[in-house]
Amino acid sequence: MIKKHFLFAGLLVLLNSVVPCFAGYNRQGIPDSSEIRKKLVDTWFTAPVDEVRARTTELHANNIGTVFQVRVEETNSDLIVIVAPREKLQVDVYAESGKYTTALDVYPADIPGSWVLYRDRNSGNPLQVRYYFAGDSDVYIRFRPSGTKTLADFILFGAYAAKGVPVGVPFERMYSASFSEIQSLTGNTLPWEYTDIVPGLYHPVLQMIAVVRENLPRFFDADDAAYNEDGNPVFISTGKSRTVNDEVLDVDGLSFSSAGFLKWIVDGLVIPLAGSYTKIEPLMMPTLEFRSGSFSDVASNTYNLTFSLDWTRNLAAAALSVFSGRNYYYYNSGCDVVLEPFASEQGSGGWVNSLGYLKNTGYRIDTLKPLLYVLAVSEPGRFYLGAIRQTDSSRPDEPEVHFFTESAAFFPYFDSTGKFNVVVFENGKELTLDDFMKKYEGSYVHLERINASERFFPQ
Repeated sequence: MIKKHFLFAGLLVLLNSVVPCFAGYNRQGIPDSSEIRKKLVDTWFTAPVDEVRARTTELHANNIGTVFQVRVEETNSDLIVIVAPREKLQVDVYAESGKYTTALDVYPADIPGSWVLYRDRNSGNPLQVRYYFAGDSDVYIRFRPSGTKTLADFILFGAYAAKGVPVGVPFERMYSASFSEIQSLTGNTLPWEYTDIVPGLYHPVLQMIAVVRENLPRFFDADDAAYNEDGNPVFISTGKSRTVNDEVLDVDGLSFSSAGFLKWIVDGLVIPLAGSYTKIEPLMMPTLEFRSGSFSDVASNTYNLTFSLDWTRNLAAAALSVFSGRNYYYYNSGCDVVLEPFASEQGSGGWVNSLGYLKNTGYRIDTLKPLLYVLAVSEPGRFYLGAIRQTDSSRPDEPEVHFFTESAAFFPYFDSTGKFNVVVFENGKELTLDDFMKKYEGSYVHLERINASERFFPQ
């Protein structure tokens, strides 16, 4: 498999030079194939599918010498015409004389500058055109014919940041339109702000990630465990002192639950400013009331159903209070993430936003990647505490019980090439975002925002 990396060409680089519509590069530095595609319409894009299927791969150079490969691929339903820029892939070659590195010419279909036409493999009718412009291949724009209209979709990791937006030009215009023209046509209708990335803004996030990683070998699991405002080990539920075993002490370690671990992270930001760690009792303050007499209301008398929701909300508000020098509570802190960045979809009961925020519940776990992408773009330099809402449906004769017990920290950022990444820390361990989503499949996560800082000195 070809490695997917390289520059996030959707960055809005500040260039002042004026470029023509069919220049070899646009102001974002994306290789442009528009002048090449103008010559391919009759032979590749609209020709009968049998003729296209029989064509051999071709190489064409644009007016500044960038080479593009034109080829056809086929699936069970689609005939796919790909116009992709050349890229150098460094590979190791092992020979009798030893190992050496050489560069191979490759033409990935999903790197910045790639243009892909999907046609019905039987009728030849056009289905969609994709423009790839980002270092992440799951971020792209798509144009679809719909009768006499052309509709645009802006897709982020499988979620629609915009869906079915009319463009106002015939679909055939997409065959030869440059990326600059596409931006001009959709500048006011598609969320191009989601491509405005400045990698240098994420250094505080990267600094915190590095410090947490360095400390991971010191962490041990313990139920109901945290460290109080004086840095002493206590039980969260009672505030009473607890004993840390010799295994932990021998390595200068720390033991805590997932909630205690998040407190350790926030305390690392608070101590340089406040001179002490956060107090535990205020973090337990309820932030959600159940309808009187409801099953959840009755169950909450026995079980703390909102523990991690209360904990993360209050922890984020405490951090903001220290940062700002003013007292904030969860309800006036603005720390709750309630963003609605995704387009609604047509459901059986009408238009619904199935990927949106649900009050006091959060977001579906499977939307975390596109959501954190949007947050990383729109709120650079922040990290997020997440309270995980799970469901207990093990008792068929009783209503489902929803409860918040576990929690995690999410650190989204763009690296120096503009590629999107998320580091997840849960209960003193690092997870990939994909592993985290699999672990809590079917659950929800409620997010709280906190500013990252290079002044991060945890216990």
